[in-house]
Amino acid sequence: DKGPRASGDEYAPSGLTSRLGTRAGAEMIVSVVSSAPARPLVVSTLGSSGPRRAPWGRCHLSDQVVVRAGKYLGTRAVSTFSSHPRTVSAQQTQAPGLDEETVTRLRADTPGLEGFVERTSEAVAHFNNAGSSLPPKSVLDAQLEYLEREAVAGGYETVEERTEDLQRPYIAIAALLNCDPSEIAIGQSATSMWQAAFGCFDFRPGDRILTARAEYASNAIAYLQAAERTGAVVEFVPCDERGQLDALELERTIADKTKGPVRLVSVTHVPTSGGLVNPASAIGAVTSRHGIPYLLDACQSVGQMPVDVEEIGCDLLVGTGRKYLRGPRGVGFLYAREEFVDRTNAQPAMLDLHGAKWDSMGTYVPAPGAKRFEQYEVSFAAKVGLGVAAEYALALGVEGAWERIKWLAECARRRLEAIDGVTVWDVGEEKCGIISFSVDGVDSGDVRRWLGEHGCNVWTSKVAINTRAEYEAREESEDMPEEVIRASVHYFNAEWEVDKLCAAVEGLWIASLKADTGEIL
Repeated sequence: DKGPRASGDEYAPSGLTSRLGTRAGAEMIVSVVSSAPARPLVVSTLGSSGPRRAPWGRCHLSDQVVVRAGKYLGTRAVSTFSSHPRTVSAQQTQAPGLDEETVTRLRADTPGLEGFVERTSEAVAHFNNAGSSLPPKSVLDAQLEYLEREAVAGGYETVEERTEDLQRPYIAIAALLNCDPSEIAIGQSATSMWQAAFGCFDFRPGDRILTARAEYASNAIAYLQAAERTGAVVEFVPCDERGQLDALELERTIADKTKGPVRLVSVTHVPTSGGLVNPASAIGAVTSRHGIPYLLDACQSVGQMPVDVEEIGCDLLVGTGRKYLRGPRGVGFLYAREEFVDRTNAQPAMLDLHGAKWDSMGTYVPAPGAKRFEQYEVSFAAKVGLGVAAEYALALGVEGAWERIKWLAECARRRLEAIDGVTVWDVGEEKCGIISFSVDGVDSGDVRRWLGEHGCNVWTSKVAINTRAEYEAREESEDMPEEVIRASVHYFNAEWEVDKLCAAVEGLWIASLKADTGEIL
């Protein structure tokens, strides 16, 4: 039943009526259902017995996105998954957040894990989720089906057929971030989305760009390039004793009137090289007090932990599909706060006919909301897959997933720290699912190859390149190596996989000692 849509609902599927808030405080549920070829979102009031079929492919989920007065408030799970955190005593081995039955289903629902749901010596444990995670089968099915339809019907024609499917990522990502779908833009990558956001600032000589010491290299290079072109100044805000950006130092830096105005605070929420989680909400409280725009790179945090743009207070936020959301490669998204866009008329450095209208020979009009940050061409199959991945995260529950991820990561850190010759480099008050470590006397590339040969997917992180400012500070005081091993856990990882990783690292250390003493390995 398709009801009327209020003005401004052009970004919502037709099944989403009156911006989902026909009266103050109205609370409704959007249930994702499956019906080929189109897969509409069906709206029903809370407590109703609406459709309970799973979205896309062999997915065990049936999610309900809860909406109140047009705001997207998360999910109420009606699936077989359990995402309720539980208290775990020191004697228990059960991880908090997700029960083992749920984890077993998650693993069975992941093609990359098929064949080693049961523990086998040949199993490959995937600890490269901070690089590119393993997608659920429903995400893979959605992409393949879309590509197959394109091949038969044609690309433009498939877009027309699947209008509602292509709106689903806006709805789901808005639910994850607690914003409106009109504040979401989707593009070819997180990099292109970040560049579009950063490009909307017109810096002048003396303007200051403030960032964190553990800032990602690509972002830092963009700051430096902008400074070189415009005369702006890049400043790295000091860290506190725990290694995270110091919000008090940020306040002092902004308040320093001997320097030029602060035009932008731009920070990476979770840096690429380790377990640090920067205090995004504390940073947002400072920028809000001073009326300074705030850009947050959340590529490693969305899908791993709860990310609420209202709580954080950022004006712009960028995320990706391929990491902790378990979505496709080649697609990213941007949140652009409506009030910020309207007040500043923020526009990317270059618009195209998708992001603006050429309305006369000498004028153009930017598209409303975040749509102006999009470009015409994008992988539509990846866009559909991103929507399914975001729906999957909503149905599971990010809070429960986050509890399990933290628990697994702490298990890994404790066990690695207990191995002679291994140094864990993670800092921060709260640490995430990314573990960075090194093995004394062994090149990180050799460590990665050894672990790969022993059934563990990890990656290396060139700290001296990826987070240069942090490396220079820590190399001097802590003798930090230029490159570390990065093992990143996800909620579908099992504790026995963590054991396997640590046993392989210990085996490498023992082998290196034998090699040093001339023993035959």
